[in-house]
Amino acid sequence: MSNEHSTLSVLSGPQPHGLGTGYKAADVDRRNERRKRILIALGWAFAVLLFLGLPTDLIPNPIFGREVPIRWWEYPIVGATVLLTFFWFAIQAPPMEFQKNGRLIGGVTLALFAVACPVCNKVILLLLGTAGALGVWAPLQPYIAVFSVAALGLALYLRIRTARRTNPVDSDTGNQLPA
Repeated sequence: MSNEHSTLSVLSGPQPHGLGTGYKAADVDRRNERRKRILIALGWAFAVLLFLGLPTDLIPNPIFGREVPIRWWEYPIVGATVLLTFFWFAIQAPPMEFQKNGRLIGGVTLALFAVACPVCNKVILLLLGTAGALGVWAPLQPYIAVFSVAALGLALYLRIRTARRTNPVDSDTGNQLPA
């Protein structure tokens, strides 16, 4: 066996042009994709913050007003909803999973009903009247808020579980394994 063709001599010699660059490019692509997902998640979280905060007057603005004062628990509910929305979009899910955004939309909509002024909601006023909105709907709102955050948490858990099944991760290195 010739010494020039031994494994050690081949590996220690000059590498052909472009060898290994595919791995580096894939790593850069993965980092760019992660950054893109984080930016998209931040954008959606900000949109949900505005969607919940502006019409409910949790974010003071000249367009919307509120007849009933803001309750202490409304800020943490909005914060949790925004945070769960961020994580929802930050997690890489398979392409078909994006069709299941109804879970997120349902949870955010419930959060909107939970933190909205009870007498500013025209539907509730038509169904229950002012006395019903304050006597029946307002006491239910904290429970609806907790349910909405729990529903969003469950939706996020299901999304993480689906992402792990389709994108397994090595527990030792944290790197994504081939599917």
